[in-house]
Amino acid sequence: MKNYKAWILDFDGTLTKQLPVRIVMALWLAGYYFFHPTRLKEIFILQAWRRLRENRFCAAEKNFYELQLAEVSRRYNLSAGSVEKILNAWLIERPLKILRFCTRKKILAAAKFYQRLGVKMIVYSDNPVREKLSAIDFSPDAAFSADEIFCMKPDVHGLKKILAKFKLNPSDVLYIGDRDDRDGLCAKAAGTDYLDVKKFEESL
Repeated sequence: MKNYKAWILDFDGTLTKQLPVRIVMALWLAGYYFFHPTRLKEIFILQAWRRLRENRFCAAEKNFYELQLAEVSRRYNLSAGSVEKILNAWLIERPLKILRFCTRKKILAAAKFYQRLGVKMIVYSDNPVREKLSAIDFSPDAAFSADEIFCMKPDVHGLKKILAKFKLNPSDVLYIGDRDDRDGLCAKAAGTDYLDVKKFEESL
């Protein structure tokens, strides 16, 4: 492999396996709301949130998180605080309990190995990521989420901010992700090398 100064790693689907996480969380949701039918509306709130983020993936407003929160709150006639509590429970707190069982062990081991050799490890995710990193026992040199740098993939501005912050030339960076339509396009626009995580995993 080429000697890179830094790796930029996506989190969901890259450091962890998406399918088992989704299956477990779907079963958890179904079981929870079977016994709490009066709170079934929360499932629709979660669906609306995911669709809104997916549809607004190029949003670059500095307050786009607040705008999305306000939109979901308006649709379901709930306070922003109530919506945020539901989101935190199902998108952050509960997944933390299972993430360590769903890591891509080879990828995580490779990242830690090259980090010890001096390669800078940077995690860049569209979703909140710091608590997730603690859950899988990985301490990168830096971590960024879309809500922190006001940009979602494949909009390249977020990645360019990261490169500028660490004074990295695109040719010195390897971007590893699981979605060509997000991570791949972002890397291409920034001029960094891109490697699909599944292909990387097969080569280890």
